[in-house]
Amino acid sequence: MRRMAAMLAVVLLVTGLTAVAAAAPKPQKISVTMTDFKFTPNKVAATVGTPIELTLINKGKVEHEFMVYPAPKTAPADWDEYLIPNTYFQNMGEVEVEFAGQGAVAGTSLFEVEVKSGKRATVHFTPNKKGTFEIGCHVEGHYEAGMKGILTVK
Repeated sequence: MRRMAAMLAVVLLVTGLTAVAAAAPKPQKISVTMTDFKFTPNKVAATVGTPIELTLINKGKVEHEFMVYPAPKTAPADWDEYLIPNTYFQNMGEVEVEFAGQGAVAGTSLFEVEVKSGKRATVHFTPNKKGTFEIGCHVEGHYEAGMKGILTVK
């Protein structure tokens, strides 16, 4: 009798784990190419609660940054002072960034992803705020040259 109860418990546990795994949404895969000086595509859409696998591919000749934040009404005197407390990734929980061939990092205070020329990085996160947000590269002169875009989260 104990054996039957133990087997039943294992079956219920496995069934429960399978149901949880099946209920987890598949990540939305998005790819953004960074060149000198634009993002392609420059408009990206996502859904709150759906995991994102965002691959950033730098085909430019120089390093580029990827940042997401509420667009300011006017350009701040110091972008970093504005971006650090206003990053979209603030209070999101863990965000993981994989750098192709260079390992991965994870944290809860990400505000930029730097991608070297000819390299790629993949950002794993689950959007938790709806709205329209700006994407920008704030390496000196890049944003001003037009390296910006929009992330819309519904």
